[in-house]
Amino acid sequence: MIVVLSTAIVVLLFTVACSKKDVLDNQDDLTKARPETLSNAQPMLLANGDTILNVTYENGQLNSGITGVRGTVAPGADAAYMVPGKNSNYAIAHKVTLGNPDYYSAEAYRSEADALENQPSLFFPGMERRYEFSVYLKDWEQWNSANPPYGDNIFQLKVSGGDPVPVRLLTKRNAIAARYDATGNGTVIADFRPQINKWIDFRIDVKWTLDNTGYFKIYTRYEGEQNYTLRLQNLNARTFTGNQLANGQKGYIKWGVYREAGKDANGNVITSDNVLTRIAYHDNIRIINLPL
Repeated sequence: MIVVLSTAIVVLLFTVACSKKDVLDNQDDLTKARPETLSNAQPMLLANGDTILNVTYENGQLNSGITGVRGTVAPGADAAYMVPGKNSNYAIAHKVTLGNPDYYSAEAYRSEADALENQPSLFFPGMERRYEFSVYLKDWEQWNSANPPYGDNIFQLKVSGGDPVPVRLLTKRNAIAARYDATGNGTVIADFRPQINKWIDFRIDVKWTLDNTGYFKIYTRYEGEQNYTLRLQNLNARTFTGNQLANGQKGYIKWGVYREAGKDANGNVITSDNVLTRIAYHDNIRIINLPL
């Protein structure tokens, strides 16, 4: 009887081990060709208020030591580097110089970090999330009204596959604006110039949906302020803009500098301000499970 019981226990343990391996294999498959769904993209259970991702850079590494986080894909040696953080030792700096191939990647002049391969931080329809980050616009020069109003992206909640970006924040003229879906736009900070070379905290709450039951709310907090201020919201809306879920589409976050620019009649790169180089710092990038 004892031998039979022992054998049963061994079989049970082997079965559990195989099951755990299958779960890990399934998680690895998410980075391959298998279609993403809500059930297989997030096998772990989350409680309300759980922190899903916390990028602090306090180990001095461009990926903050987190698997699936990238500091940049721009080839320049100084496209991403460490700087003093917000009340901390480290933050990440992204630099982009227009016209210089060292800062050209993914068909644009950009240097951005992302969490595309960090599985827990991906978003899909049915999820409700809070995104927080701090940004420091380093020596940001103001808009030149003689030039077109191109913008510079500083944060994106993006979907793979080329569909419209669900939500992104960018400097445009002397404001920080939000663009969402294909045509939505709104002002988050009417005039950011008093906040240049200061840390600005952002908070974005989103319910990701494929119908009009979703929402997003964007908040800011300036240096010296204790509480966040609601700046822009979009209620009763479809927020997940992707249409390729069956093909493995996923939602993910990006932060850094992505420069919009045009060219004049002679092929020279022009911007809204004639500033060739932009630098932005980012710190304390967090994703939190909602509701709290």
